[in-house]
Amino acid sequence: MNRLRPAGFLTVGLLCVAGMASLAAQKPDFSGTWVLNLDKSRLQIEDKIESGTFTIEHKEPDFRFSRVFVVGGKDDAVSYALTADGREKIVKEPGRTTTSRLYWDGDVLVLDERIVLGDGREATNVVRYSLRDEGKSLVAEEKFRGPRHKHDNLWVAERKT
Repeated sequence: MNRLRPAGFLTVGLLCVAGMASLAAQKPDFSGTWVLNLDKSRLQIEDKIESGTFTIEHKEPDFRFSRVFVVGGKDDAVSYALTADGREKIVKEPGRTTTSRLYWDGDVLVLDERIVLGDGREATNVVRYSLRDEGKSLVAEEKFRGPRHKHDNLWVAERKT
């Protein structure tokens, strides 16, 4: 009879634990073009958005995000590039400085921003990105707090095929 020795059990056990850790470490890939679904979204912003598209290039840990909203027949574009490792990135622009970081909370990717305006007033914006419906929907739960505006938005977009 051939028996596994204690060292054999340890090796098998370590391989199992390593395999489970590898599966747990896999993060969602948000890459793609996403079309805003205004009917499913819940928005508290003042601007009347007519349509929107999000484009994401995600090769962990690199994350490039751009979005274009159509408001009043005109494009309103925003983009950023961060790494999903929690490190801060500081961007100084005329009239404001933005400190951003991107990190994982389980399988949710969190954008955490602090904006300091030229006059010293501050705003914060936290967006929690997740994939739903087997990766067919991108959901962004946004909580913005600023000196003039406070809103909680639920952005829902569907993968463009």
